[in-house]
Amino acid sequence: MQFQVTIDCSSAALSGDSILRSQELANILIAVAADLLDQGLALGDKLPLRDHKGHSVGTAQLTKQPHVLSLRACS
Repeated sequence: MQFQVTIDCSSAALSGDSILRSQELANILIAVAADLLDQGLALGDKLPLRDHKGHSVGTAQLTKQPHVLSLRACS
């Protein structure tokens, strides 16, 4: 199984300087962790990720198929 998190860094909340972007990414990941603790995540389900303004910025998903992990910094 794989836990996959995809965050689109093109939203306005993630387009600031590197400190603000890092803070926003950290807040999104903290929210994911809180949601996982509260409600869990079943195989195949997608958990929507939102920035501090409530805009959709991606998904978290538990998958059966392995995915290639790709790390790219938001620029």
